[in-house]
Amino acid sequence: MKWVKYELFTTTAEAPLIGEILAECGILGYEITDHVPLTEKEEKAMFTDIPADLGEDDGSSILTFYTEAEENEEEGFFSTGSSIRDEEEGESFSGPKLPPEELIKKIQALIRERQEFFPVQMPEIRYEIQDDSMWKDKWKENFKPFYAAEDILIKPSWEEVPVDVKEDTIIIEIDPGSAFGSGTHETTKLCLLSLRKYIKEDTTILDAGCGSGILTIASLLLGAKSAVGLDIDPLAVAATIENAERNGISEDRLRAFQANILEDADSVKKNLFHSEHSEGANAGGKRFQEERFHIVVANILADVIIPLAGQIRPFIAEGGCFISSGILAERADEVEQALLENHFTIIEKNVMGEWCAFVAGNGKIEI
Repeated sequence: MKWVKYELFTTTAEAPLIGEILAECGILGYEITDHVPLTEKEEKAMFTDIPADLGEDDGSSILTFYTEAEENEEEGFFSTGSSIRDEEEGESFSGPKLPPEELIKKIQALIRERQEFFPVQMPEIRYEIQDDSMWKDKWKENFKPFYAAEDILIKPSWEEVPVDVKEDTIIIEIDPGSAFGSGTHETTKLCLLSLRKYIKEDTTILDAGCGSGILTIASLLLGAKSAVGLDIDPLAVAATIENAERNGISEDRLRAFQANILEDADSVKKNLFHSEHSEGANAGGKRFQEERFHIVVANILADVIIPLAGQIRPFIAEGGCFISSGILAERADEVEQALLENHFTIIEKNVMGEWCAFVAGNGKIEI
């Protein structure tokens, strides 16, 4: 597919007005790039522990959007500047299909109309044709098979198994797709190392924020009895199910669905522990999860782990544990305090690079 990328160079003050003009032209999705410092509320909404480095605010702003190129033979999805699909698969793009020069003239004409009432400057407008075949799978070049532990190999679905792999190596085949989680990050490795230490034959797992399903699947391949993956993103749920099938995990051992424990813990509990023969239950109609989980794992971020510590204990069996990661070392004290305040016992605190993970017990646990 080919796309036309447009960039409008303006000021932060005039960016909202330019955005309104783009909307009049049928451009309903665009990205604004500027150097305006984020508010504390905006930082928290990003769910990231890594502070945004936006550089010095010089008052400039760039609005970016994409339209489908005329020479495409088939209809594709419309992509905004942030690469979010705005149209459902199979629907045609209802935005402008004018040649670039005509669309630019239309935008400029509307700006000139505004100039009769507002002192808005005419932005510089650039465009270029891009072919997504050059970049949509570019990230795959850097995702190669690697060892998350001494005997746990993470292998992309499109790569071959390395010839020097030992016979007893656990191989996890993953295709992240649109879901976050390839397993390369230190936080994932910290979780895997803790999981293998506490998993037994009868262990049940809840992965809160399953992403591509790497921890859910790894737990089952490490010998856990069954696992449930939850995520607020439906694409992550789909990726988890697909990757489970890719690794030979049967439906009676894994269940995944969209849910948000922080917003509706009671509904999640009802779905997990009280629904008869719901999606993912076995053929006999028996509840998929009879009792609370032996292990709950959450590889997210400190800003999510902290409130989650107050919601997750009812999901954990007495003597079970809560493995949490995705925590910058500088915020470890905050997470530890939240765990202690919610009556967990800190069993382990492990650090790898800049990241930290906790194993917190719900009562006395046995290794």
